[in-house]
Amino acid sequence: MKYCTSTKWYWPDGVPNEQKFVEQLAEILPLADWERAYWYKIDDNHSGSFTLYPDKEAYLRYMAELNEFRGKATSDGITMVDMVEGPVLGEN
Repeated sequence: MKYCTSTKWYWPDGVPNEQKFVEQLAEILPLADWERAYWYKIDDNHSGSFTLYPDKEAYLRYMAELNEFRGKATSDGITMVDMVEGPVLGEN
């Protein structure tokens, strides 16, 4: 069963422009085991993400690598505000 996560992040110095944002994500992209991921700007200081995984096991395998990256982001003052996750109930 597919599995998804959604996160919200606070950026104290403002959400970076698209080029800088992609540069920061470049470190984790080769490690990705997702089917699809979206990152979006909510307002000047918040961004969000939605990630779809083939199953919960793929998500759990990826979490060790992702948590290392998130630790680095937190040291830069970027903090996760919220995270929700769960199995996909439907798809269109």
